[in-house]
Amino acid sequence: MDSGCAFRSLDDFSEVIASKDTNVRLEVYNQLESFLKQSHSNLHCTDLNSFCNSIMAWVSSSNFKISINGLTIIQLLIQHMHEKLQNYCIDIIVHIVDRLADSKEQVRAASKNILLFMMTTYTPTYIWDRLNVGFNHKIAKVKEEILELLIESFDKFGANCMHLGKMVTFVVKLLTDHNQFVRDKALLCLIEVYKTVGDRLRNELKKKQLPEEK
Repeated sequence: MDSGCAFRSLDDFSEVIASKDTNVRLEVYNQLESFLKQSHSNLHCTDLNSFCNSIMAWVSSSNFKISINGLTIIQLLIQHMHEKLQNYCIDIIVHIVDRLADSKEQVRAASKNILLFMMTTYTPTYIWDRLNVGFNHKIAKVKEEILELLIESFDKFGANCMHLGKMVTFVVKLLTDHNQFVRDKALLCLIEVYKTVGDRLRNELKKKQLPEEK
């Protein structure tokens, strides 16, 4: 990549961010991040869907630096173009949820942070309604991290910003998950939620088939 090239708009980045070359991705990241942080930057993008797909490929990369860079770029895009990116939320969330199983703690933390950022930008309910895939994910680590994210969400936003009954349904289901760590995290989640909502949780649990031993 020609490091001296000028990027006048997001369109000018479209071709280079689609590169599969690790060095190219790492180099253009610094320029794209700087571009997005400038208040006067031209954010015109002819094919926003293609642009987002290229960055999502970064997020899904096995190289943790590129994955974190992709998450950072997505957050900057949402920050500056949240209305235009709202239609892409489901695709973005699906890719981010998969990173919750990453072997690198930095990637998992960055993934949860951007999901919390999206809840702040849109609403917690809007994002959680699209996070159902996390509770039913085939990878146990993802379910653990989703439960941890739910705890953080209740702590940050409060129960009134989410569909309590719907959330409790998912958590109760995970109390019988085949993975011990998921079951333990689900129980901890209910305990933490109870600290926040008290008898509201008790009333919701009466509507669910909670295992007797719990």
